[in-house]
Amino acid sequence: MKTLVLIAALAVGFALAPLSIAQKKSKSESAGPDVGQIAPPIGELKWLQLGGVTSDSSLDTMRGSVVIVADYGYYCDSCVKVGVPTLNALRASNEPRDLKIIQPTAGIGDDTPEVIQKKGEELGIAGPVGIADVEGVSSPYLNMGANGNLTFAFVIGRHGGILWKGDPSRKREDYLAAVSSALNAVPCDPLPASSEFGPMIAPALRDYVLGDFQKAEIGAQTLLTKLGTKAGDENDRARKDVNALLALVEGTRKHLMEELETTGGAKQSERFQKALTNVRRVFPKGPEADRASSLEMYVTIQSDQGPTCRKWAIWYELESARPAVFPGEKNAATTKYARELAKYVKQGGVPGVDRAKQWLEAFDKLAPHK
Repeated sequence: MKTLVLIAALAVGFALAPLSIAQKKSKSESAGPDVGQIAPPIGELKWLQLGGVTSDSSLDTMRGSVVIVADYGYYCDSCVKVGVPTLNALRASNEPRDLKIIQPTAGIGDDTPEVIQKKGEELGIAGPVGIADVEGVSSPYLNMGANGNLTFAFVIGRHGGILWKGDPSRKREDYLAAVSSALNAVPCDPLPASSEFGPMIAPALRDYVLGDFQKAEIGAQTLLTKLGTKAGDENDRARKDVNALLALVEGTRKHLMEELETTGGAKQSERFQKALTNVRRVFPKGPEADRASSLEMYVTIQSDQGPTCRKWAIWYELESARPAVFPGEKNAATTKYARELAKYVKQGGVPGVDRAKQWLEAFDKLAPHK
């Protein structure tokens, strides 16, 4: 075991991929958690709480928040230069209730938990760190044979499904775009435990995880038709999965429409505009879209809330365009966004001004990103 860890450490700055591990596992065994799947449990790790921050490390209790599970090593060049600083910026830019970060790591040589904690705090890590092995035995999220690099991350949506995975040091923009998308995703019913869906429902499940609820519904219905009355345990399992997924889609539809009806009837401009935006993102056509339009007309014509709703629509659009690392990192993208935000604040009498000013004040204090 220590030999493998030492090999990983000596490969600092390279793609850390022990061939002996990859050769021992089949493709299916080493694939690890994939995009579109329900995130499996984090595993049996030895947990450290860094930076004086005490937080949970169970994915089940984090439902409702976006979660990043990101591997690192204090001896890994790409981790130190890109992976960890990006996570620090994400942590500084987002509320803990919205974004939670878990960082598995592996020791080198005779490392002790005390050494890992000290080195991690020197890197500015403030949150749960789990000590794992490099072979994916203690955690499926840290698997050198499957991932090929110690700088590796998984983005998990509020519903508990995996939205993105990859190497942040090589695909940083894709990574941050996935985090932003997850933070601004339409609310949906949470997924069940990872073991509750079989392989036949996987394509429709992927659509649900990625936020295309209508496509997920069509896929589930198509599978149900294909199954017909075929007997057998596998087919019975698939029918059960179809019904479970359709219940998730229907639950999501019900909750979105209830929020729209409630806020529209009460003429609550802020919440109504948010609900209206969400419904239209998920149901661009059909009875839900028609009802959204009729309620929008009601709120606009039958009350004085129409102009206020339009102001909130502009704010939500600007807020959803926020780079995930703003205001915690100063670079070209975040500087451009800060300019747009400053223009918005100067208008006066618009929603979200207090929050925008807080962001801009924090951003102005930052040194430029190198």
